[in-house]
Amino acid sequence: MPAARRPCSRLRRVATLAALTLALPLALGLLVVAVLGPARVRGPDVVLLTVDTLRADHVGALNPDSPAKTPNIDALAADGVIYTQAWSPISVTGPAFVSLHTGQEPGTHGVVMNLFRGSGALSPDTVTLAQRLADHHYRTGAFISGFTLRRALGLTRGFQRYNTPAVTQRRRPGDQTTRAALRWMAAQPRVQRMFLWWHSYDVHGPLTPYDDAAPLSGDWARDPAQLDRIPAYQLMDGVTDPRFYARRYAAGVSFADAQVGRILDQLREEGRYDEALIVFLSDHGESFDERDLWFDHGTHASAEQLHVPLIIKYPRGVRAGQRVDALVDLVDVAPTILDVLGYAALPQADGAAFGARQRTLVVGESSHCKNESIIDCSPTGPAGKEFSVRSASRSLVRRSTASGVVINAYDRARDPRELRPQPVGSQPKDADWSHTMDELATDRAALELKSPAPAKEALGSAADQAEQDALRSLGYIDDPQ
Repeated sequence: MPAARRPCSRLRRVATLAALTLALPLALGLLVVAVLGPARVRGPDVVLLTVDTLRADHVGALNPDSPAKTPNIDALAADGVIYTQAWSPISVTGPAFVSLHTGQEPGTHGVVMNLFRGSGALSPDTVTLAQRLADHHYRTGAFISGFTLRRALGLTRGFQRYNTPAVTQRRRPGDQTTRAALRWMAAQPRVQRMFLWWHSYDVHGPLTPYDDAAPLSGDWARDPAQLDRIPAYQLMDGVTDPRFYARRYAAGVSFADAQVGRILDQLREEGRYDEALIVFLSDHGESFDERDLWFDHGTHASAEQLHVPLIIKYPRGVRAGQRVDALVDLVDVAPTILDVLGYAALPQADGAAFGARQRTLVVGESSHCKNESIIDCSPTGPAGKEFSVRSASRSLVRRSTASGVVINAYDRARDPRELRPQPVGSQPKDADWSHTMDELATDRAALELKSPAPAKEALGSAADQAEQDALRSLGYIDDPQ
């Protein structure tokens, strides 16, 4: 009898073993979820590092003769891809960052000036990069140094944490913003992916003395005839010597680079760096002494204000060390991030993932015609915007002046700084490009934006004097002359 039961017992043992074999992975999976929470989200961490108002020629990886020391940004570039011809669609902060986060041109999303200039906020119907990543279970945090990007702009959507300076604070030093970002990073579970946006305002004027490279006590020129060339918010003790402001600017860049290094170090310490998708860029550049008004932005659609640094470290160091000289636009960045992750594109995006489309042109614009006597632009306000069209070898810039519309052409191969205008019409595409810029001017005029107001009218009735003073100190309010 016992012998007769053996086959059945063996079958039971085999069945039991098979059941355990099938159940074990499920049990282990449930145990992992119970102990560690949801499974790791597909795709790498996404880290967006942005330095406001940073010129491309002040990053060592882009310019070996850069007057600023940027060892941390350069090290990131060595692990990533350098895009040498990256361009912003607009030379002012709020609209440029809206384009970055939506993949849309300013004319599409409608934010064509900063809020306090009279422009509207981003439509609540527009989907942002942060929203798309949050939909895929990313932990999302933004740490902002300038209140130009305050909540009213509309970029908070999708961010579980949107950390900004106090309303009455002119700016937040980058090291303070970095400390807040590092604390948030350290609190994120390792099994979940994060999207971090870190924003530095250390290069934006008025230029803070981050070191003693340019003390006011130096023997700097104070030429009364040059006072109109320095905007009021930048002017310090009557100094008109451009070398003074250039050295302060370079010191600010180096200070921002040190903060980038702190974030990269923590990513390495937490074992996140190698797999991370890290994007470093600026929203726009800054004029030095190339044009009539020195050390300012938003005034022109010129090369120094629209050419921006762009470095992308892809996961696991893919394509590390490459340089790409093809034209790219900030509106292409969000589509590229989503393409790398394998996620759906943003709706109504004008940009496309790098490689999905080869750009032949980039189009840009200024913020508005500022109330500065040194600038030949008219009328004051958004109707006096500049526009530009660029290919790899040629630029056209359209200015609205007191004597009418002026269009200048530049040979980018021989004159990359766009300092020597040439006659328009010598190239077959000049007429088409001029027509494109005329259409942009007509489109912006149809928006019927208000001209910049000197006080509460531009800010809203709830704005207090402290906030107006902060805006004025950063050059965001044009006082009557």
